[in-house]
Amino acid sequence: MNTIFNVKNYGALADGVTLDTAAFQRAIDECNKAGGGEVLVPCGDYVLATVFLKSNVRIRVEKGACILGSLNFYDYAPQEKIEYPLYQDQSHSYFDCSMFVGRNCENIAIVGEGRVDMRSVWDEDNVRDIVHRGPKCIALKECKNVEISISRIDHVTDLAVYFAGCENVDVHGISMRVYIDGISPDNSKNVRIYDCDVEAGDDAIVFKSSYTLNRLDICKNIHVKNCRLKSRCTAIKFGTETNGGFEDILVEKIDIRETRITGIAIESVDGAVFDGITLRDITMRNVGAPLFIHIGKRMRGPAGREIGAIKNVLIENLVAEGPYEPYEIVAWNYDSFVKNDTLQYPWRMGVFGYTNDSTNATGEEPWQITCNVCGLKGYPLENITLRNVHLHLDGGVQEFDPVVPEEPKPYPEVNTYGRFLPAKGIFFRHIEGLTLDNVTIKTDKPDVREDFVFENVNNLLIK
Repeated sequence: MNTIFNVKNYGALADGVTLDTAAFQRAIDECNKAGGGEVLVPCGDYVLATVFLKSNVRIRVEKGACILGSLNFYDYAPQEKIEYPLYQDQSHSYFDCSMFVGRNCENIAIVGEGRVDMRSVWDEDNVRDIVHRGPKCIALKECKNVEISISRIDHVTDLAVYFAGCENVDVHGISMRVYIDGISPDNSKNVRIYDCDVEAGDDAIVFKSSYTLNRLDICKNIHVKNCRLKSRCTAIKFGTETNGGFEDILVEKIDIRETRITGIAIESVDGAVFDGITLRDITMRNVGAPLFIHIGKRMRGPAGREIGAIKNVLIENLVAEGPYEPYEIVAWNYDSFVKNDTLQYPWRMGVFGYTNDSTNATGEEPWQITCNVCGLKGYPLENITLRNVHLHLDGGVQEFDPVVPEEPKPYPEVNTYGRFLPAKGIFFRHIEGLTLDNVTIKTDKPDVREDFVFENVNNLLIK
């Protein structure tokens, strides 16, 4: 039985002009009907819109092959109709408007030394009402036994690799430069993400636990290692869709560079319970705020949910340093793309209300948002450990308000309690069990604030 299904044998022209979607779909369907095998994409330039994956089909994109996104947004499948309430962002609600779509598939893969270039196709008419976001690259829902390992994915205008309710997923060996999120596990289990290099206009690697499955679920048993990350927003983020939970997650050996807002953000704002999160061996250079851990009460979800919890978090062997200087980076949304906005100044983050492009032009004034690790009154963080953490920050604050608001802003971001908190290093509040073991703070500019400030922190141990 022939288990290799060459897309050229099914009509793909690979001329970089003709839409080869139908040929790809025929090859996938025939491979599935034959009981499985490999869909081969040999050397050439293939223009593709939406194809639907099938079980037991392995797509191999050979070296020298490039899959090009159709430049006509209307070639892609329209977003599907959903009959149940949507509580999460639309990008995490719809799957069909993507290049590769998988639903309830098993034993699927997209691998090879070739590449995918979505070619910056935006929803110019905003027919989806998602601020012009275009198609995703890979969108999987409730799939099992998945491998994604293609050498490059570029110029995606919505989530690049998004999978929800999936099990046994390997994402590895990918370099990507994309405008929105890079790699996004949502309510997925037994996931391994490794040896990836992600530059993202939004978040680089971002974990979700949303209601997109129309039920509560959980991210569990996830291992991320050996990745380089660069982001216009946050490099490693848990949130903001946080309904279900996160358990047994290990992130290690990560190099974060030139990231505008936050290096690591752990947020429970919609009722999620975090239990057992370890991040270790992390280096950061030129990152806005290295750390943000936060319980909030946005509670976007069905009525009656309780405020969430974050417990048993270990962060060890983390070094963050400057120099804090301008850098080139991918655009981070449609407007940014249209303006060819690719030069980022760390001290210019006007979209979040920190400052704007007409002030602090040289970065001489204080700009760096204070790291904060905070529960809520009555809902403390539990058992938080920072070990061998060294933050070399910009500093420069000479005046600050010593009173920090009790209520956070509705949307969780590192400035949720304000810009310059009473600590120049980390502001801690509402915690039951906090250990600081060899944690140091250094600033380039003189700063009058204490290294750490603790409010309503019980069982504090400083070594």
